[in-house]
Amino acid sequence: MMQLPNGFKFDDYERVRKIIVEFIKSYIKNTRAKGAVLGLSGGVDSSLVASLACEALGADNVLGIMLPVDIKKDRRNIADAEMLAESLGMHHEIFELKKAIAAYDSLELDRLALGNLTARLRMVTWYARANKENRLVLGTGNKSELMIGYFTKYGDGGSDILPIGELYKENVWDLSRHVGIPKSIVEKAPSAGLWEGQTDEGEIGITYSELDSILFLTLEKKLSEDEIVEWGIERSKVQRIWKMMKNSQHKREPLPRPNPRI
Repeated sequence: MMQLPNGFKFDDYERVRKIIVEFIKSYIKNTRAKGAVLGLSGGVDSSLVASLACEALGADNVLGIMLPVDIKKDRRNIADAEMLAESLGMHHEIFELKKAIAAYDSLELDRLALGNLTARLRMVTWYARANKENRLVLGTGNKSELMIGYFTKYGDGGSDILPIGELYKENVWDLSRHVGIPKSIVEKAPSAGLWEGQTDEGEIGITYSELDSILFLTLEKKLSEDEIVEWGIERSKVQRIWKMMKNSQHKREPLPRPNPRI
C-alpha cells in the first residue's frame, strides 16, 4: 500500500461520525420521512451507512435490503449482512434477483449491460419499499467511486442522499474501524456483486490506495499530472483515472436539456 498524502486522513474520526449522523437525522426530519431504506450487501460501505443510520434514526426506522443475484453463490456476503443487521437491531429483508434477471435473457446482454441491469433492479426494489412506508433511500457510494463514475446511472447511483459521499474509500475503512464494523467486513475485498468473482479493484485496474491518492492530489491539492507522478504514481494510472473522471462527468450532473427561452 502506498503512503497516502498528508491531510488525506481525518484527524478526528469521532467528529466525522457525528457530522454524518446529524446530517442523516436532520435530512430525514426535514423531509418528514418515516425512516430509511438502504441496500445491504455485506460490504464495508453499506455496513457503515447502516450503522450511522441506525444511530441517527434508531434501528427500528432503518430497513436493510439484501439483493443477491443467487443466494446459494453469495452466502458469505449474505451472512455478513445478516450479522451486521442483527448486531445493529435493524430490520432486514432478502430478495433473490435471479428470476427477475432471467426475464431479460432474450436481450442477450453482455456482462457489463447485465451488471447495470442488476444494479437498476436493486434500485427499483429500494424505492418500492421506501415508497410503501414513506422512507428515503440512503445511497452507499463513496467519493472514490463517485468521482470516477464507478456506479450505475439510475442503479446504485439512485438514492435520495449520500451519507458517505465525501469520504474516500480509505476514509470509509478508517471510519468503519472507528465505529466498530466487524473486521471480517472491513477487510473483505470490495465487490459490487454484479457477477461471480467480480472485485472493485480488479475492475478499476488499480488499488484503492492509488486511486484515493490520485483523486486527493487532483481534487483537493489541485496538482498537475507531472506533480502527481512525482509522488511515485505511474503516469499511465494517473491518465487512466483522469480519463474515467472525464468520461463519467455526465453521471454527476443534472440531465442536459435545451432552453428555448434563451
